[in-house]
Amino acid sequence: MNVNIEKLENSRVKLSIDVDGDQLEEGLAHAYRKVVKQVTVPGFRKGKVPRPILERNFGVGILFEDAVDYLLPKLYGQAIEEKDIKPVGQPDISIDKIEPGVGFSFVAEVDVFPEVKLGEYKGVKVEKVVYPVTDEDVEKALESLRQRHSELVVVDSRTDVQEGDFANIDFKGYIDGEPFPGGAAEDYPLEIGSGQFIPGFEEQLIGMNVGEEKDIVVTFPENYGSKDLAGKDATFKVKIRGLKERLLPELDDEFAKDVSDFESLAELKADIREKLEEESTRRTKKELENKILEQIIANSEEIVLPNTLVEEQAEYLLNNFNVSLMYQGLNLEKYAELAGTDEETIKEDMRAQAAEQIKKDLILSEIIKVEGITATEEEVNNKLEEMVKDSYDPENARHQWESRKRDLEISIKMEKCADFLIEHAEVTEVIAEEESSEEDSE
Repeated sequence: MNVNIEKLENSRVKLSIDVDGDQLEEGLAHAYRKVVKQVTVPGFRKGKVPRPILERNFGVGILFEDAVDYLLPKLYGQAIEEKDIKPVGQPDISIDKIEPGVGFSFVAEVDVFPEVKLGEYKGVKVEKVVYPVTDEDVEKALESLRQRHSELVVVDSRTDVQEGDFANIDFKGYIDGEPFPGGAAEDYPLEIGSGQFIPGFEEQLIGMNVGEEKDIVVTFPENYGSKDLAGKDATFKVKIRGLKERLLPELDDEFAKDVSDFESLAELKADIREKLEEESTRRTKKELENKILEQIIANSEEIVLPNTLVEEQAEYLLNNFNVSLMYQGLNLEKYAELAGTDEETIKEDMRAQAAEQIKKDLILSEIIKVEGITATEEEVNNKLEEMVKDSYDPENARHQWESRKRDLEISIKMEKCADFLIEHAEVTEVIAEEESSEEDSE
């Protein structure tokens, strides 16, 4: 077998492969054993037709498809191994010629992992942003916990809608006097002031009374997810059916006992602070890693990514995003509408994120190779135990991770490489401004 390789654009290669007559004969013999069971020739039992008779009656071409199907996977595998190619996805294959006794030729085009030519990766100058945990941060987290353990109770001391109330409403929307899809619901629960509806809608409910009906006029934002509604004026006929308000528990030792394993509010606060500080440390380190990798990518030769690789990673990110939306009772279409965007823009963002992550992973992998970073068996086993210990079903989790030790090994190498880059970077520490910290948190 003779293999020639040609580099194409966008990290794609073309393999031209010539196969000799003996290898083709192996495929034809295999094809004969398969095809002879499927044909009927007068004077012969099914499956017993000699090959020369079969070829004389049907032509040797009857064997070509099965012969090629049998040979291609093996020959393609040998070709990429010989040329040390790391393919991405399945190849596009075309047969050039096939002739019994002579051989056959085929061409395989496939995306490959791109070459990485590192620039300077030691001594990178970056800022390390530290996010101090304040008393206010602790109080906000405590208040959030309090909100999650609150109760909704029917308001019986008044009938008017106020900020923070949960109003059950009937509504039906019209544009130019005509109802539009998705613009109506009955007994819909809406937290007043949550910003869940179109700007101006919730504000106009304040002061209405239970049982009251009212026309509310709003304008859909120009960047609204549905282009059919964006920028248009709408009138909603609204009726208040009922009111509930949030009943918050007292912040005391009893509350701490109810919502945690601690005996006092002071202990609960200390635990919240510790967790916030751990999260702050993780955030600082992750941001620092990303800044260093972005600098290294800028210092290195441009990495040209194959479309197949980007699409696969983007699909993976999008699937994870869809799962997270599902747990929130949303889908991609509804999320796009609430976020004032559209599904295609979200998918484009995913492709951009995918491309950026792939480049970072390729850079890390190349540095791991250059620096000889390894993961010991003990480190892999310790990592496995770490993954298993908090599982609901440790036995099943252990079985799954045992089969994925290679993934754990790669993860450890990546972590070690990130630590190596931080250790060899020129880091300037700065304290995050309180305002930007709050915005990031939100």
